[in-house]
Amino acid sequence: MSSATVHSEGAVAKAPATRHVLEDILNKPLTWKILGRLTAGNGASPCLFERLAENYNNPALQGWQKWKWLPAELLIDAGLRLAGLDKRVMTDKLFHHRPTVRALTLTARSIARYGLTAPQRFIAPLMVVWNITQACNLRCRHCYQNSGAKPLQSELTLEEKLHAVDQMAVAGVPFLAIAGGEPLITNDLWPVLERAKHWGIHVTIATNGTLLTPERVARLMELGVKYVEVSIDSLKPEEHDRFRGQPGAWERSIQGIRNSVAAGMRTGLATCFTRQTVETVDEVVEFAISLGCRTFSHFNFIPVGRGREMVDADLTPQQREWLLERLTAHLQSGRINVISTAPQLGRACVVYAPPEGIFATGHAGSGQGTKTMVLSRYIGGCGAGRCYCALQPNGDVTPCVYISSIKVGNIREKSFTEIFECDLFSLLSNREDRLHHCAVCGYKSYCGGCRARALAYTGDIRAGDPGCAFNQSLWDELNAEAATALPVLNNLAARQAS
Repeated sequence: MSSATVHSEGAVAKAPATRHVLEDILNKPLTWKILGRLTAGNGASPCLFERLAENYNNPALQGWQKWKWLPAELLIDAGLRLAGLDKRVMTDKLFHHRPTVRALTLTARSIARYGLTAPQRFIAPLMVVWNITQACNLRCRHCYQNSGAKPLQSELTLEEKLHAVDQMAVAGVPFLAIAGGEPLITNDLWPVLERAKHWGIHVTIATNGTLLTPERVARLMELGVKYVEVSIDSLKPEEHDRFRGQPGAWERSIQGIRNSVAAGMRTGLATCFTRQTVETVDEVVEFAISLGCRTFSHFNFIPVGRGREMVDADLTPQQREWLLERLTAHLQSGRINVISTAPQLGRACVVYAPPEGIFATGHAGSGQGTKTMVLSRYIGGCGAGRCYCALQPNGDVTPCVYISSIKVGNIREKSFTEIFECDLFSLLSNREDRLHHCAVCGYKSYCGGCRARALAYTGDIRAGDPGCAFNQSLWDELNAEAATALPVLNNLAARQAS
């Protein structure tokens, strides 16, 4: 395995200077005022911008309704031409796609409040990842949640869970990813999905796949779930089963994927690579394609939860850089969408992809061309506490599912909107306040380093991400410290406790 050289030791990484005319438009105080008026209100009822999107280029409009919205349509057309955007594409993929309209509305409200910032600071999360239960039918070695066979006694009641969905809707949250534990193990999942569908929230499910029967897939689709992601740790059944703590898990998970694909559900395969498995990335991606998966998701290893006990399996910076290069290549092929919880994938796309290639815009999105690369500067990279947060089974809100040790509020006591305005989330939105190479990196707008890895390894959420090739010296320092003092596991425990 050879790894691309992305920098010279001690050099400051610099990103290419690319700018879009839309940035100049959005960077004006007058634009902020207009956006504020267009998006006045909250997510519980459609604002003027959402009504404009619904009626723009709408063939269902008849008579006076068509004439009523014509001036607005002509104005939008002029704006699209000025920004160099295609009307047909914008109509199909934006204006008439409700979750995207909700995301744009939230973004517009955020720009109206904070101005255009790189990365963009948000007034509410674009995505909430909800660990809906602590209970799980497997016992995975790397489980960040440290899930067990039973739910927590303090978990939200069904009524509280439904109220949580209502809070997300009022805050304007467009995307909800439900995980666990194992989300399919709780009967509360179904009424939660029904409530999310009522509000038009785009829902995805992360599951181990063992409970993904044809009947459950059909019910998920009926309740509006748009994407199901199944975790597979190895192409060898015995290795996967050993990693997951249950014989036969691999066969049931693969059957779950097949059931989902056969039903027409958009399906993804997710893998967390270790030092022992990283070189199988090409085979794993090809396997995902052969199953009919439309997305391959790479889970960045974070030494938290039970993952602390296998920290020595974490990739070196060189291995991770090689992996990012391979993931970028697969993304460019166009055969399968590739996403990653490693924020460095956004930077890797800028480095390794051609100018009109496909670029990662965050942990769950991608798009083609220079316009997308510019967009990734504002919404890409680590989203913890900035455009994304986690909801724990007991109602605690944390910056990320991998940062469960820092609780910024509980939805039993405060609303999502109130919690999201906390000081920590303000700090996480400011990538100037960083340490090590992350403080000076020219790619910080695209990446920012994984805050969960920084905290887990150093005890400081502002620290550099030791898994990045640009922070090789930090990685070496941490390894030298581990070799001369406590074992790595005890070092991590001491830092995380402090």
